[in-house]
Order: sequence, then structure tokens, then C-alpha cells
Amino acid sequence: MGFDRNVEIIRGIENIQNIEGPSAVTIGVFDGVHLGHQTIIKMAVDFARIIHGVSVVVTFEPHPLAIVRPESQPPLLTATDLKAEYIRELGANHLLVIPFSLEFANMAAEDFIDNVLLDKLHAQYVVVGEDFSFGKGRRGNVAFLDSYGGPKGLKAIGVPHIKTDDIVISSTEVRERLKRGDILGAHELTGRYPRFRGKVVHGFGRGGSVIGVPTANVETLYGELLPSAGVYAGYAWVDDDREPCVIDIGWSPTFGDLLKPEIHVHILGFKKDIYGKRIDIELIDKLRDEKTFNTIDELKQQIQRDIQKAKEALASKSK
Repeated sequence: MGFDRNVEIIRGIENIQNIEGPSAVTIGVFDGVHLGHQTIIKMAVDFARIIHGVSVVVTFEPHPLAIVRPESQPPLLTATDLKAEYIRELGANHLLVIPFSLEFANMAAEDFIDNVLLDKLHAQYVVVGEDFSFGKGRRGNVAFLDSYGGPKGLKAIGVPHIKTDDIVISSTEVRERLKRGDILGAHELTGRYPRFRGKVVHGFGRGGSVIGVPTANVETLYGELLPSAGVYAGYAWVDDDREPCVIDIGWSPTFGDLLKPEIHVHILGFKKDIYGKRIDIELIDKLRDEKTFNTIDELKQQIQRDIQKAKEALASKSK
């Protein structure tokens, strides 16, 4: 899970250069790379092995709704670089990131099949969700892929929705659970704990001096959706090292001077200077909701209880 992991990303159709053999392709936004997405991607990887070719995951940046219906744009779950790591771990060979624009949205489905899937990617299989659609007028659904692409040697596979406890696994459901602070519920849908990437920045400096517990102020790099305000147990990935920590997300209501929610991370037993460093935060469990304290001493006492609860929560998850 290191920051220097070599993850290949091809940005833009015009930059496709080294895909020469037959391929199995899957297409989607894949925000959150949940278990449904993972099923689709793994199928493409399996088909690629069958045809002795390569697997290509095609995704878009920004989210298509940010362009076609900005008022409906959902908050981001997974930035492209983290998405690339998750997809790579599933065995995919290439990740093609297409810059989404109105021009691309108006591309005819036939042109995308001919110019991208067949000419550029040499696709023999395309694996998508059963309700997937693309191209002008959203004509490029599974049936169209099969009817138009079939005679040209392209086999389309539509994958039914994956469910858990009769609930369809979707990016929307992951977002709803995360908004509620339901970390374990989000884990159930993705197979991993929520993680976001940020940078350590300077804050008010009161962590160590005022409350006696040094904290790192983390500013997210990509504006991913954060869970509801509260205190969480988790891990901080710093320079490839996984460190246990307590994460406070919210408005620090006891002080009442924030203009926006902040992320404060106390790394247990950690004493290094990490200002300016990139950091991954992995949320394991929610400990409590955000709370206003009457005095600084009350806050200090609660923080010590939070630290102890975080140690217990992380110890129980590691068993």
C-alpha cells in the first residue's frame, strides 16, 4: 500500500500505445471499487487470461454527472490514484482514464466501439454492469454492444447486480453508509475499510500545547467524501509504515472557531515531524459522535478515553 507503488495509468484515448494483443475490457465509473465492481473487473481479468490477452479497465475523470448534470454530481468516494491501486490489486493490466467532457458524452456509441474498443484496445470481450450505458443518447447498452459489436468479433457480457442481505451493492449505498459513520457497513460493501489520501498541514497548533496530545492536521488531496463528524479508530500510512491512530473529523465544537470541518489525527506513540508529507488515513471503526465539552479538562479526559478505546478496537480487529 506504499505511495511509490508502480500503478500504470493511461490518461486519454490518444495515449494508448502498448496494447497490442487481444483484450478483455470493462467500462465504468467504479467509484469506491465496491464488491460489485470487483466482480465485473475480475471477470474481465479472467476473460483476458482465457484469450491469452490483457485486461483493460476504462474509467472516467471527472465523474460523468459532474459534466452532464452538475447538480446531481455525487461526492467522490475514491480518487483516481487510489482507484488505480485497488484495480491493480484485482489483477488488471491497464487502467484507461478518459477525461469526461460534453464532446465525449456526445460521441456515437458506434464510434466508441469502432475507434476505441476495437481499433485502440483490440477488445474481444467487454464486461459491464447490466444497466450500463454510454454514448450519445445512452444508446450503448449491453444489447447494443452485442448487436453492433458481435458481428465484428466483440462479445458483450452484462453482469447482474450483486446483493448482500437483499440490498444492491452500489456506490450510492456506500456513500449513505459512510455519511452515517457506518464504517463496518461500508466495509461490508467494499471488502475494505474506507481510506482517503491527504497531506499534513499546519493547524492551530493546540493539539500538543493546549490539550496535551499532538495531532496532525490532514487536508484531503481530492475532496473525497468523509464520514459523519466524530472520533474514529484507524491507521495512518506514513512513508509505507502503518501506524495506529485516533482520527477526529468535524468542527471541534469545544473551540468553535473552524470555518469548515477538519481532520485531526493522533498517531499513537509517534514523534516524527511529518508536516508536508502525504498520508493515507484508513478508518476502522467509529468510537463516538462529535461532542461539545464545557472545559478543556473534560476534553482532555475524553481524549484519553478515546485513545484507550481506539487501542481496544484496533486490537480486536487484528485478531
